[in-house]
Amino acid sequence: MTQIAKLREAKGMTQAELARAIDSDVSTVRNLEKNRSGVQAILRTIKLCQALDCNVEDLIMMVDLDAIAESY
Repeated sequence: MTQIAKLREAKGMTQAELARAIDSDVSTVRNLEKNRSGVQAILRTIKLCQALDCNVEDLIMMVDLDAIAESY
């Protein structure tokens, strides 16, 4: 079981509930939990934060999330 699945289950959430919480679909959650999609991007983000000595939130603040959401 991956860390994402453990954390989700510890919160008492289903995959569907987590998918709704992150504005995604269940297949995305399944893929993340199986270390398929997005894991490399997450690892790159962690390395980026380490290199820049910042938090993920610091990177996200640089991006207009509403503009990104509208593009989908």
